[in-house]
Amino acid sequence: MGGIVSLLLGKSTECGGLRVSKRRVEGLREVGELSANAARKGIVDLSDITMEDVPSYKPKEDLFKLFTPLTNEEESEVNSLLYGNVHSKRILVLHEPSNIEITEEKLGCLSPRGWLNDEVINLYLQLLKERAEREPTRFLKCHFFNTFFYKKLTYGETGYDYQSVRRWTTFNKLGYGLVDCDKIFVPIHRDIHWCLAVINMKEQTYQYLDSLGGMDYDVLSILARYIMDELKDKSNIEIDLSSWREDPVPLPYQLNGWDCGMFMLKFIDFFSRGLSLSFSQEDMEYFRMRTAKEILRLKAE
Repeated sequence: MGGIVSLLLGKSTECGGLRVSKRRVEGLREVGELSANAARKGIVDLSDITMEDVPSYKPKEDLFKLFTPLTNEEESEVNSLLYGNVHSKRILVLHEPSNIEITEEKLGCLSPRGWLNDEVINLYLQLLKERAEREPTRFLKCHFFNTFFYKKLTYGETGYDYQSVRRWTTFNKLGYGLVDCDKIFVPIHRDIHWCLAVINMKEQTYQYLDSLGGMDYDVLSILARYIMDELKDKSNIEIDLSSWREDPVPLPYQLNGWDCGMFMLKFIDFFSRGLSLSFSQEDMEYFRMRTAKEILRLKAE
């Protein structure tokens, strides 16, 4: 992609379909093909990318842990909630550090065909943060912005307001600076569709991950500006973004109209482990149940 500023600024939002097929290689789900549509747009030739071409995301642990079946007891508990009285206001769990409450109604978004809500997404991101704090040698050092960050950053007449989010990342609040992170995850909500932006601080790259194959350079442009302002404000560092680039990776493809939020959470989950995106649409039912179980336990595994 070349320099992030020269390529991103001035580009309009474009969407290109990604066609993804699955194949098994040494027991891993891998992406076998990507659409040449992105190449025709001058982004990059993605047609020959394999997992071996993305060394940063080679698996570092046994993938069985990511697909461990629920026990009969766990499955029964989750099913009774996801298929029971999904309109109940009964509080199931309270995450005290974030003060996020999950009621039966809120958890119901994890039932099949449910659209994930802010509460479930934001609580799960908190659990991923706590997971990394428990086992810092096993997971990358990441920052997980909540679903309200990008809306706040882009609110107002100019479409960019750093001051509105400046206090979100003080050292006193986080205990670290974004400059110290490996990856920064930014959920992006497009009306009824969840996408993800990733800022890779160590490799100086950006990614826009859309399970429907879209690309939004406006988002990457805004986040490039945000990182410049953030590092200058918090660390008195002026960075040259001319060498930063977009880093396209093979994506699993969403095949329905309701799993975008689940795809987004698993993008974050796998990348925060340093893993490639070794899953597919067929895994979403399992991931919904596993996410519900982890929320009920207030512990991501």
